[in-house]
Amino acid sequence: MGIFEVFMLAYLPIGTLLLNKWRKRIYYSNAKRRGLYLLVSIAMAALPFIYVSSIQEERSALGVVLAGTGLFWFAIVGSRSSAT
Repeated sequence: MGIFEVFMLAYLPIGTLLLNKWRKRIYYSNAKRRGLYLLVSIAMAALPFIYVSSIQEERSALGVVLAGTGLFWFAIVGSRSSAT
């Protein structure tokens, strides 16, 4: 298991926790903060996938699966309503 896989195993739960806390704080905020939240959640979803598909030379099956999981997971978490 490489460093990317270890990073992704920590990134998924910690990133989810941070996005959930941030989403609860922006419930009564303006559209700028909600837009920033949306951009950050999209970036959190896309960056590991971009890294695996274009930058990383030696791809492992676990790394690809974790990047794909992060792609869909942060897209789902980021698109949830701030009321929940």
